[in-house]
Amino acid sequence: MTTLRGRVGLVLCTLGTLVASPTIAQQTTAGNRDTIELTRAEIQARRQEIVQQLMELTPEESDRFWPVYRDYRNKIGTVNDEKVTLAAKYLKSYDSMSDKQAEELLDEWFKLRKKHLDVQEDYVGRFRKVLPAQKVARFYQIENALDAIVSANLQANLPIVP
Repeated sequence: MTTLRGRVGLVLCTLGTLVASPTIAQQTTAGNRDTIELTRAEIQARRQEIVQQLMELTPEESDRFWPVYRDYRNKIGTVNDEKVTLAAKYLKSYDSMSDKQAEELLDEWFKLRKKHLDVQEDYVGRFRKVLPAQKVARFYQIENALDAIVSANLQANLPIVP
């Protein structure tokens, strides 16, 4: 298990380097969106490779796991696309945002967080049908760590409401 912990730490530290430094006032909103999209794309491109490396699936588990995983990622990807769209909406109006706009953006953000959690909850049963409970727990740990990196990058590149 120490070997697995070491690999998880190494992979997550490596991905952590993809997180951009906090936004400075002179950056353009287009530059912020480009940075968000680039880091998101890099992590997404490597996500399956990382999951495969850290899950230590047997050949039988692998045959059952990957179809469920691909479906899961498609559903989560749809929610993540909505989050990026919301971030772009925020970037367009953050410096002149009214209280009403701020309330609407917050409501939308919480709805998207709930949607993400709903997909995770929906798929936990599907993963339990194809993997032992410990590996399902490991999978969600890996997913949550990768999601945290993407989220940290998003937050680091969004300017603070004046």
